Amino acid sequence: MSFLPRVLSLFSAVVFLAATASAQILNVEKARVERDSSHYFTGKIGVNLNLFNRAVGKEGKTDHFIGLNGSGSGGYVSEHNTYLLLASYNYVRLKGETQIETGFVHGRVTFNRQNWLSYETYGQVQYDYNRGLELRALAGAGLRFAVVRKENIKLNLGTGGMYEHERWHNLEEERYIKKHIPKMSNYVSVRLPLNPYLEMSSIHYWQFGYDQPSAMMRHRFSGDLSITMKINNRLQLTTNFSHTYENRPIVPIPNYLYSLTNGIQVSF
Repeated sequence: MSFLPRVLSLFSAVVFLAATASAQILNVEKARVERDSSHYFTGKIGVNLNLFNRAVGKEGKTDHFIGLNGSGSGGYVSEHNTYLLLASYNYVRLKGETQIETGFVHGRVTFNRQNWLSYETYGQVQYDYNRGLELRALAGAGLRFAVVRKENIKLNLGTGGMYEHERWHNLEEERYIKKHIPKMSNYVSVRLPLNPYLEMSSIHYWQFGYDQPSAMMRHRFSGDLSITMKINNRLQLTTNFSHTYENRPIVPIPNYLYSLTNGIQVSF
């Protein structure tokens, strides 16, 4: 194999693995829409597929790489409320084995969306098999404060409570761990239109709760920063940085994870 194809193959693998290596950080702000009208549907969808093979070793054996990353969001905006549904799926198979498989589905309703004080309720199902997360199911509700509402910046704060059920697979000890933890969930979000073609959105969560069987507090801090460049009314280029930190992971995994991705999305 020549030098250039080898470099391109390695680069594609590294980029895709980086894109899917971290847990999903939910950036609800990217799915929200800001229009004066009501009673309409909206949505976004993006897909990334990588397929290639390469020779490995002196025997000329072939190594196959498959990567699939897809995400989408849809919503309905009524006169007073907003209904959102978000989903994501990531899959990487390398050397005949699944290296990464993650996914989530999240539903959220915001009541009195145009008021400075609105109310939210939400539910989410998530998994991340290769980190050992067999299932995370949660439901919660809270308050949302529209601190700043201007053309060039929107700043929101949210706080509330949620109940989280988790089932983890300790890959080192081959045992399963279940957790049921009530938590506080807080976030701060910013939407910053830089010009008619460029927008930045950011959301950061702080979630914490007391794990009674283990007699300890568990904290999770996560964030997402996205930059969207508009090509036309339907097509956008996106750059996304997400990261998460857990002070006491339930199974032996790194405390801090991050990802940096570039992609394309279609709006409708």
